[in-house]
Amino acid sequence: MTDLGIPFYKSTGYTGMLFVKLFDPLRGQYQGTVFAESDTPVPPVVWFGLPVTLLLASVVFLLIDRDLFVWWAGSETGPGENITASVFVLAAVLAFVLARQKRLIPVAWLRGSFYSLFAVAMFVAGEEWSWGQHFFGWHTPEWLSDINKQGETNLHNVAENTLDQKPRAVATFIILIFGFFLPLFRSGLKFLDKYPFVDWLMPTRALVPTSLIVFLPRLAERIQLWFDISVTGPYVMTTRDYQELQELYISLFVFIYLLNLLLRIRRYR
Repeated sequence: MTDLGIPFYKSTGYTGMLFVKLFDPLRGQYQGTVFAESDTPVPPVVWFGLPVTLLLASVVFLLIDRDLFVWWAGSETGPGENITASVFVLAAVLAFVLARQKRLIPVAWLRGSFYSLFAVAMFVAGEEWSWGQHFFGWHTPEWLSDINKQGETNLHNVAENTLDQKPRAVATFIILIFGFFLPLFRSGLKFLDKYPFVDWLMPTRALVPTSLIVFLPRLAERIQLWFDISVTGPYVMTTRDYQELQELYISLFVFIYLLNLLLRIRRYR
């Protein structure tokens, strides 16, 4: 087992001490194993083909017909909404499977984190589907309809700022740092070489395409606002359009990240 050494503590201070306290029990796990940043068992058709295909489909639909694009990306019962919710369900399943890997993941708090992610993903999927209202067509109770922005059986349209806008903005920022910049600069994080298991948690470059696309709708919307650019005609995209596309790619990011974790760790069973 490799010793951390005094320089590590001195160079990282309290942050380093917290890091060591959380991850030191994992230091011996998979010692000598190299979870290379290029080690991506998820096939390219998933980590590259899927996000790019969905993006191209969105662009094509927008160019063909505005109403077609709204049906694809913005309709509550359209493909975009259903794909987003379905992918979150798949991500929840992966999180649950990872949480059950007691032998492969020997630290309780880390398995608990996957259980938490399972609960969050299922909650988001339920919210996207309005907890089944889109399928079964029940009427929203009057007391809820009066305070729900879209008259649906969900919470994120009641507390839109708290349960919709802010979480999406935070998720976009985290994904940009965690999924885009971190994989590109992984080679500079030498201390991770002492923690193969922690290195396993780091995203690989397979997350870069999806992470970039998550940020693009937000960037496009901000550019229009900052430079007072007005887009008119059939190709205009509303704030809601940008938000729906972001949610789709956030779900893809979570799914691809968890799938990559599961496939990578099972190589070393």
